[in-house]
Amino acid sequence: MESSPSQRDVYTDEQITRILLELAAMATDHESLRAWGTTPGVQLERLVAIEALTYVRLAGRDEQGQPIVLMLLDGEWERIF
Repeated sequence: MESSPSQRDVYTDEQITRILLELAAMATDHESLRAWGTTPGVQLERLVAIEALTYVRLAGRDEQGQPIVLMLLDGEWERIF
């Protein structure tokens, strides 16, 4: 990521898409998500990385002020609304 939004910053749809692509490349399961979560770049509010449930909630919000939750479902990262 080029910049890391702080807890009060806003993520654009483009930034969220880039994070999803990064997750798809680097965090293919709960174990690799833990490793991804320790790298600088994206501020996280929560990271859950167990076999039955794998997701992150970003510290920032989207342009509509909504929280950003990204979840690994059936091997694919997607945004949960």
